[in-house]
Amino acid sequence: MVRLTFAVAAACLATVAMVEVGTRGLVGTEVIDLARPHSDDELYWRSDHPTFGVWHAPNASWVHRSKCFKVKYTSNSVGARDIERSRRAAGPRVAVLGDSFFEGWGVVAHQRMSNRLEAITGVPHLNFAMAHFGPYQQLIAYETLVSDFDHDAVIASIVPINDFEDTDYDLARSTVGYRFMYRPYLVGDPPHLEHLDVRENTARRWLRQRSYAFNVVLPLIDQRRAGRFEDARAASIARVGDPPSRFYDYADAAALRLEIILAGLAKAVGERPLAVLLVPTRPDLLRFRSDGVSPLERRLVEAGARDGYSVVDLLPPMAERVTEVDRYFFPCDYHWNSFANEVAAEQVAEALGGTFFGGRARGAVRSEPAA
Repeated sequence: MVRLTFAVAAACLATVAMVEVGTRGLVGTEVIDLARPHSDDELYWRSDHPTFGVWHAPNASWVHRSKCFKVKYTSNSVGARDIERSRRAAGPRVAVLGDSFFEGWGVVAHQRMSNRLEAITGVPHLNFAMAHFGPYQQLIAYETLVSDFDHDAVIASIVPINDFEDTDYDLARSTVGYRFMYRPYLVGDPPHLEHLDVRENTARRWLRQRSYAFNVVLPLIDQRRAGRFEDARAASIARVGDPPSRFYDYADAAALRLEIILAGLAKAVGERPLAVLLVPTRPDLLRFRSDGVSPLERRLVEAGARDGYSVVDLLPPMAERVTEVDRYFFPCDYHWNSFANEVAAEQVAEALGGTFFGGRARGAVRSEPAA
């Protein structure tokens, strides 16, 4: 009996090993189109942070290669993609929160919006943005990390195209292939929400990062999970318009959850001024031309007046600035390119004025003419 059990176990292990080797060969020779296990990028973007779920490894670097850019990212001693910053400061400083758009996806550090704002205003902008952050993670990062650094104002950001998903657990786990659904969430029916930490278990993470065969099976698992939660997806965000834009098409519960998170951030920021930027992507810019000012802007402006923050909607000025909206984006990626970061920085500096930035704002200089 022991010999039989051992033989069966050995046969199973041999089969798994052969499938793994075969899958590696097929992927390596591009016979099958499958992304390689995600191990190299997670040396920089860690997915197992005990508080945020995802965060940069401290004092790390990584070269991000895509079909249309190659950029080296570096992090400081606390894991922020920024230069080393002291916790104490004698002069004004601005803390910046956000996701991949504000971290500077695909652009070198001096080209991203926070660095451009620092150059325009003469005021240091401490960048704590993190790819795959949702609004709730911004709040938690502020409470547990950012608040320990002297600063006089805060800029946070909302990217509607994915932030409704990033704050909704049921919606996130219905998304096929989204490995950064493991994060803190507020769950329940607004306004009655409770904190929930969702973490990827060690075995799954190890297999996802190292096994080609597991990454063949993983989409099938995701598809099954997505099917189970499709009703939650449909209920969470209204799918209206072509292409859909979350500036215009969203469920009331999703917007209410966002309002609660922003109210919590305003409370944590205290007496400091807080500006919340609404960040457009291509579908939003196209919808603006037909539908004008978005209902999300109107809603958050009203909420901000009540809860203590100002709203800077970048959708109208960025839509009106160019004729071809594709000028703002990489040809292989939906993120902002350097030009979009430049235009956004100019608009933010103009909208917030010198008082927000410690009274030292200077005029912006355009390096590229408008279309």
